[in-house]
Amino acid sequence: MTVERYIRIIANLFQFGFANVCPPGFILKKLGVPGGSVAWKKRSMRHITTPSLRQGVAAFGLALGLAAGAQAAILDSSVALDALYIPALSLTNAKPGDTAAADKARAAMQRLDARWPAMRASLLQDLSSGTPAQAAVARKTLAQVDGAMAASRKAIAANDFAAAHTALEDVRMDLMTLRQARGVDYFMDRLTAFHQPMEVLALAGNSLKPQDLTPAKRAEMEKTFAEASALWRSVEQHLPNPQAYQLNAASLAQFNKGMADVTASLSRLSDALRGTDNSALLKTAAAIKPPFARTFTAFGHYD
Repeated sequence: MTVERYIRIIANLFQFGFANVCPPGFILKKLGVPGGSVAWKKRSMRHITTPSLRQGVAAFGLALGLAAGAQAAILDSSVALDALYIPALSLTNAKPGDTAAADKARAAMQRLDARWPAMRASLLQDLSSGTPAQAAVARKTLAQVDGAMAASRKAIAANDFAAAHTALEDVRMDLMTLRQARGVDYFMDRLTAFHQPMEVLALAGNSLKPQDLTPAKRAEMEKTFAEASALWRSVEQHLPNPQAYQLNAASLAQFNKGMADVTASLSRLSDALRGTDNSALLKTAAAIKPPFARTFTAFGHYD
């Protein structure tokens, strides 16, 4: 069996999450190591032929290195993009009529536009390192991002910052889907996943009136809260490496404070959902979004 064959097998096992479902003996058997499965069961490797074992281990290590290198490259490219993307996203969400915020939003979009071609090329290279099918999906997704960027640019030129913000929202959703399909565990994607049910709760808090909270509406909020809570626990359990995510001291302090405040807000919302005060419930639901925004924007570079 050639080294290339070993690499293909190991790569396939990694792709389908072998660590969770494949015992080591099965892996050795798939590698074609004579007696591998039996040897593992007996906890003895003495009767496995040395050349086969060495070849299998070499292929195993090479596959590990290739997978880790590809994921690290995608992580670095994503962090660099988000440092510019997040300011453009957040600043286009300013209140209508805020001239200072509008100027900052234009400047942020200009910085993103200036760096996007190089960043796009880097992302395309990193995300196309898998199979031909994965490379095709990467090209299609980045074309969608191009369209969202163009729509946002056009909206800003027309002073329609709400439309610009909506267009930019699609960017993080598209890239999250692409990274998840490649098995990349990117912290910002966990925040993006939490953002969806959080936004539903905050919108309910800001738009509904106490009399609107029928038993059915409360049940919907409880279901959304359960989803948000589960996603937030995942966020808390997979905190980012500050150096890898380019968090300086000030950004890290902002991030830590935001995390703590979101956790506290969810705890208060849990209490409110068990109570009977509809006004307090809506006020508590609306209060989740500001600390989340501070958490998310800690990863943006605003100058």
